[in-house]
Amino acid sequence: MNRIAFSPEGEIRPAAVVLVGLVLSAVAFAINTLIASAGPPALGAPDEVSQFGTVKVVLATIPAVLGNALGFYMSYRSYDPRALVKFLVPAAGFFVAFMSIPVWGLLAGGTVTAFVVAATLNVVAVAVAVPALLALRPGIAPDNVLGLPAETAVK
Repeated sequence: MNRIAFSPEGEIRPAAVVLVGLVLSAVAFAINTLIASAGPPALGAPDEVSQFGTVKVVLATIPAVLGNALGFYMSYRSYDPRALVKFLVPAAGFFVAFMSIPVWGLLAGGTVTAFVVAATLNVVAVAVAVPALLALRPGIAPDNVLGLPAETAVK
């Protein structure tokens, strides 16, 4: 899977990361649109559906996914043994920052339903983006995957 984002020489392909980010954004947007329309009625508040229009769903989805794609690109554009930490720590920080918006809405007098749906929109965007981007990262594949003695592995 990492052949998509990395050349055989080990260089990251920016266009591939952007393309993956856009595809992940579309997937997360589709899932979040379903959650925003079906969530409030499922939680017993059908009148709150209008609060989660397309603009709110876009703002909860697209920056989170594309931000993680940008973080992935910035972390892996040059070799660094700490690239995974450079990717995950800012991703966690941005996730906390985006989660502060639903928390603030709840503390300001919003409903629990609005909080649950808004928090779910943020979680889905990150849950779609981060594992998919982690699957793209270069891995070190040992020559002897099965743990066999060297002479057996060479056969």
